[in-house]
Amino acid sequence: MRQVFKSSALGLLAASFALASCGPIVSFGDEGPADTIYTLRYQGGFADGNGPVVYVDEPTVADGLKGEAVAVALPDNQRSTIGGVRWSAPVSDLTRDYFTRSFGSETDALLVGDGGLDIRAACRLGLKVWELEYVPGERAGDDRVSIAIEMSLVRLKDNHLISKATFSQTPTVAGEGTDAVMAAFNGAMADLSGDAVAWFGARFSQCEAG
Repeated sequence: MRQVFKSSALGLLAASFALASCGPIVSFGDEGPADTIYTLRYQGGFADGNGPVVYVDEPTVADGLKGEAVAVALPDNQRSTIGGVRWSAPVSDLTRDYFTRSFGSETDALLVGDGGLDIRAACRLGLKVWELEYVPGERAGDDRVSIAIEMSLVRLKDNHLISKATFSQTPTVAGEGTDAVMAAFNGAMADLSGDAVAWFGARFSQCEAG
């Protein structure tokens, strides 16, 4: 595996800093190329369960990860973003949609996302996005992405915390360029979701207990 952006990595980040120092840039007409937009989408099926209703709360997102920019973690607690690239929606929406669909598809629970407070739910699934960032390496093949998401499952009728866990993935990036980085994000999210589904699947039946 080779380093993403290879010798141009510093140039890419330098350009990102330069753009950030100029403030927001809005493109009209042919003033410049538009941002390349990437999605983070569950690739499995759709929900068809008939189990307890679980409301997926709006995720809390760590500082520096809010919005649609793709975060970059740098040494010495510095942060940047990948210039000219953004997510298709804010990180909170992407993660909520992902787990609403993956948990609903892979278990018998009925997951409800946006607008779900109008429905009588048995449990609330809380999400905290701690990491969703690209981490450049010092050598070829060391670049990686890092995702860490905390989840809590609360039974609503008695406010009982059924379980709480944090799931993480830090795979290296295979290949060069932005496409390789974003492919690594999607692969890491799929693996993380698999671990989270196993956790949730073993516990959601407790939503109707007590």
